[in-house]
Formats: sequence, C-alpha cells, structure tokens
Amino acid sequence: MEYVKMIWDFMGESGQNTAEHFEIHLKEFLSREQIPYQEIGTQTPIAQQHSLVYLIVAMPYVDQLRAALKPHRGQKVTL
Repeated sequence: MEYVKMIWDFMGESGQNTAEHFEIHLKEFLSREQIPYQEIGTQTPIAQQHSLVYLIVAMPYVDQLRAALKPHRGQKVTL
C-alpha cells in the first residue's frame, strides 16, 4: 500500500503552540470522519520559529483530506 505524509507548517513565535493545537483538532477530525492513519505528530522546532504537524495516511484518503484540510505540502513515504 502507498502512503503519503501530509505536512502543515506553522511559523513565528507562536508556531509551536499553534502546531500543537492543530494536532489536537486534526485527531478529532480523523476520529469523527473515521479515517485511519499510520502516524501523526509535531516536529518542533524545524528551524528558528518553524514548527510542523504531519499525518501519514494511506493513499485512498489523500484526496478527501487534501480537500478538507488543505495541507501545505506532502510526500510519498514507505513504511
């Protein structure tokens, strides 16, 4: 099965807090929509004042998630 890592970037002094808060809402959305995922998390800091939230999901869910959540970028991953 193919997987995609969807990424949302958060910049600035409040980037880390915003990323952590977004992760909470992302988990709620996935639970409500009953979308299974492989991994979810935050990486802080990536660079000075740059944090991110990532979600790894199977390829069949990518279009639905991209339309609803508008990730900033994504990449195929191998698990």
